[in-house]
Order: sequence, then C-alpha cells, then structure tokens
Amino acid sequence: MTKIDTVAERVVAAARARGDQGLVLIAVDGMGGSGKSTLASAVARLGDAVVVHGDDFYRPMDADERAALTPAEGYDRYFDWERLRDELLTPLATGHDAYYRRYDWPSGSLATDEVHSVACAGIVLVEGVYTARPELVDHYDLVVYVDTPPEESMRRLRARGDDHGPVDWEARWRLAEEHYLSTTRPHERADLVVPGH
Repeated sequence: MTKIDTVAERVVAAARARGDQGLVLIAVDGMGGSGKSTLASAVARLGDAVVVHGDDFYRPMDADERAALTPAEGYDRYFDWERLRDELLTPLATGHDAYYRRYDWPSGSLATDEVHSVACAGIVLVEGVYTARPELVDHYDLVVYVDTPPEESMRRLRARGDDHGPVDWEARWRLAEEHYLSTTRPHERADLVVPGH
C-alpha cells in the first residue's frame, strides 16, 4: 500500500464515522501543489466518493481586473465561493442533489454546454484552495487540510508548467493563498491534517 493510500484510508475512515445521515460532505484544502487532487482521487478510489474540483468555481473576470487585485481581494474574488455555496454546498447540505456549471479555463467563462450533477448520497469531496474558507465551513461534515512544505508545493507547481495567465502567478495568486492561510488558518480549523504526497 502506498503512502497516499494510507492517508486516504484515514480520510475514508473519518468520513464513515460521520456518515450516518447518508451523505458526508468533505472539504480538502491546502496550498496549491500540496497534493489535494491526488488525495481526493485516492479517497474516491478507496471510498467510492465523488470529487468536485474547486477550480470549477473560478470566477470569470476581466484579465486587467484580475491583475489589479490585492492579495486580500484575490482571496475573496479569484474563486466564486458564493456560487460554490449556492449551487453545490447548500443543496447537498439540505438533502437535495446539486447542479453546477464549471469554469472553462480556455474560454475564461462558465461552460455553457454542460451541467454537472452531484447526488446527495455517499461521500462528496470538494477539493481546492479556499474550499474550507470560514463562510463555507459549516456546510461540511469533515474538513481535511493537506499540509505540504511551501517549497515542495512550489516545486510541484513549477514542474506542472500550467499557464496561469498573463500576470505572473507567483506575484498574485500565491500571495492571495498566503493571505488566506495566514488570516483564516484552515490548518488549525481542520478536523484532520494530513501530509501531502
């Protein structure tokens, strides 16, 4: 068994311990490059869970407007946490299936030709930076924080080579993440803190 499978088993066990109502809604938060998606995939494989990506809730915005955001504004506006709450978390937390449109990265807008549905049953993981922000945390049954050293997270992000747009990613996105981590301290509020792989 791999290290990530061992960590995923811990998450599945914690989810099942909270699963008497038929749905367990889990936030998997951490820095960009910490291993959130890897962990969510492992949990989905071991626990028959559905994974929703926080990146699907990126906010459509003019590039110049996005580039002008301060770290605090970036934390508040890069991701559309209100849409995540209204389209996914609130329906699921109140016993209803959820329906949402994802952010289409190539077009910079919401995808118009698809609607994703998430049944109100089993284990549902919402993975991504900012998913455990204070405004959303009461919707979750379990908050998992993936703790990876910042240097390792940055190494992974640089190795991916993702195109983060016309403005230097580290100068804006990373500062917004650091603002989020230092002001809301999700690692201290999490039910389970796990190492990133």
